Amino acid sequence: MKVALKLAYLGDNYYGFQKQPDRVTVDSQVRRALAQIGVIHGDFCYAGRTDRGVSALGQVIDFWIDEDKIDLTRPRCVNGRLPRDIWTWAWSIAPVGFSARWNALWREYQYLLWHPGLDRDLMEEAADMLLGEHDFRNFSSAKVGTVKRVEKLEIRERDGLFIFDIRADGFLWNMVRKIVGATEKVGSGQKDMRWFKDLLRPELNHGAPTAPAEGLILMEVGYDGLDWQVDQYSRARAGRMLAGTVQKRMAGAMVALELERAMEVCRPDES
Repeated sequence: MKVALKLAYLGDNYYGFQKQPDRVTVDSQVRRALAQIGVIHGDFCYAGRTDRGVSALGQVIDFWIDEDKIDLTRPRCVNGRLPRDIWTWAWSIAPVGFSARWNALWREYQYLLWHPGLDRDLMEEAADMLLGEHDFRNFSSAKVGTVKRVEKLEIRERDGLFIFDIRADGFLWNMVRKIVGATEKVGSGQKDMRWFKDLLRPELNHGAPTAPAEGLILMEVGYDGLDWQVDQYSRARAGRMLAGTVQKRMAGAMVALELERAMEVCRPDES
């Protein structure tokens, strides 16, 4: 029988999701955990690659197991073999023929951009141009299969933090990060709307800037035919781990912010 798991992870410590020789990746850690508890037969399929530094809430994998070992694939069993910054929190029996990659109807990403002072109205005007079906060649390094349909592109702001929610029927390599990078240029006034509009003209061969990987999260992947069972214990355990991570990282960010403010005060002409 086939089982599907929802995976979440913080991407900082891994060279992306996909298996790489002599590199620690999310794939390598998950594969080792499943092998240690004796449930995996061969390989597993996953919903999508994520690059180094990219995190996930709703990555999906599927794999074959023996029916009598179904209980060993519950999230709390798998999590006991995983590093704390990788965890699974929901599972489902998958129909025969299911593929986490090929049966995905849509994928949704979120990008967190810290840039106080951007013009949100201009950014939303630019983002609206990307809704629907377009050739996104200039928003990726890909040269083929570049026509995608963006179903949702919303921008929210929270005290200088801009939150992009983007859903599409498929994504090209770096597509989300380039959408954010280009939109940021418009919001900061460095580029005008004509420049942004020309990015949708693949014959012009323009390149969009790429936002850093660390702000990107694979939020959810849509499927038909899966009945997700959420493991509340695993969610609570992950929540406790993340609370500690937030506290530590916020302290580090505040230190950097205070140093930035001090450098702004001590300008060279005032020394």
